[in-house]
Amino acid sequence: MYAIIERVAESPDAGLFSIAGRPLVSRQLQWLREIRCRRVAVQIGADAASMAVAAWLSEHDALGADVALVLAASPLSPRGVARRAGFPDDVPLVVVPATVLGGGDLAPMIAAAAPRGLSIRLEPPAAVAGRVDAAVVRVLGAGDAGDARADEAVGPSWGALVRSQADALALSAAVLSGRISSDPADGPRAIIVHAAERSPGVWAGRGALISQTAELTPPVFVGARAVVCAGARVGPSVVIGREAVVESGAALSNAVVHDETIVGVGVSFSHVELAPHRAVRLSDRARLDVDDPLVLGQRGGAPGPALLARALALLLLVLLAPLGALGSLVSYLLGRGAAARIEVPTPPAPLTLVEGATGIALLDAVLRLWDVALGRRFLVGLSPWREGRPDGASDALLSDALAVPYGLLTIDAGLTHPEADAETRLRARLWYAREKSWPVDAALALRCVGCALGRGPAAAPARRAQAVEIP
Repeated sequence: MYAIIERVAESPDAGLFSIAGRPLVSRQLQWLREIRCRRVAVQIGADAASMAVAAWLSEHDALGADVALVLAASPLSPRGVARRAGFPDDVPLVVVPATVLGGGDLAPMIAAAAPRGLSIRLEPPAAVAGRVDAAVVRVLGAGDAGDARADEAVGPSWGALVRSQADALALSAAVLSGRISSDPADGPRAIIVHAAERSPGVWAGRGALISQTAELTPPVFVGARAVVCAGARVGPSVVIGREAVVESGAALSNAVVHDETIVGVGVSFSHVELAPHRAVRLSDRARLDVDDPLVLGQRGGAPGPALLARALALLLLVLLAPLGALGSLVSYLLGRGAAARIEVPTPPAPLTLVEGATGIALLDAVLRLWDVALGRRFLVGLSPWREGRPDGASDALLSDALAVPYGLLTIDAGLTHPEADAETRLRARLWYAREKSWPVDAALALRCVGCALGRGPAAAPARRAQAVEIP
């Protein structure tokens, strides 16, 4: 069998909703593998949220090793996605929306679907009935383009429509408390918790540290290498991501804490999704920016330029000092400023960068080398944002997009499609800030070269997943 995880435009980030410590897309792949789907393709869009899903599959999960990532800037039919992924036309195709998770073996129903196709309705588990809606999975018969109306049937097990992180949290609570099976022996009927159950309903991942004086009210999941400090009160219905920290005296209930997020001493949050420097209300997705790192911070902080890069920049500065002095004299005689300082209001503290203002490319690069030597720039990164806040984008989005790695060599051209609007480019900057690494930089640099040669943007960066490029 072959399967497509179909993009849902209304929820482009659905694949990253956390369900008992694992993203929804990972749970979907686990289910499809267990019902014996030979190949799986994931349809993604050109927006930053979809790119984040693709990056997670490419870099963080073994289940994504053989997944075909199909980038489509405009909607494609399921068969169109399958063709892009290299799937045969004459085989049944299971189509799972990106917001759907199910359980149970659908193989017998899929086998009976040919040639007309089948629409399978999966009712939610009793544990979350009334909290999440029923899900629908389509099966296209061999050679069926999916345009004809398919027969309808009720599936043999369960399914859930996960429209938001609130729905994902309801599923998480049911799994962690044992109301939905977490036993691997149950196969596709189970949502497996990748952790150890320390006490009924309290799960801890590998390397997690939980103080003996912390008060945990099940259901609770504590991710790998996360820390829950003395006196913290956690639960019920709390999922804590990997390497997150809940400080002493903090209180959490009905909450999702993202990876590497620090929840400060004595603060209290309920019915929210927490990330470094922001909290999002689960009920209506209202967002609150938190500039105080003592309330919500990031463990380890943002990465800084490597010491080797800073040493190299200092060496180049010494070698190019005579040229810099000559260029300064020339720019003075021409009536141009030798340097312009710009202040970027990055949270939690502003960042001052030196920008060349001479018009002499080499001299301006020398000025930016000074920032690299001081650790304010990377050798490879983005250029400062100069367009202000675009229509439709929140101040919070603009604030987060300013706190990105700036570079001597800039790769903005490889980050988004040349015709992308300003809000999409802002969200792409947020994705880059989270995913920056040398493979990502190398892939984006190659895309910049391709754009310069007139070949257009390439596929999304990927290390272990197969990327299918749209001409």
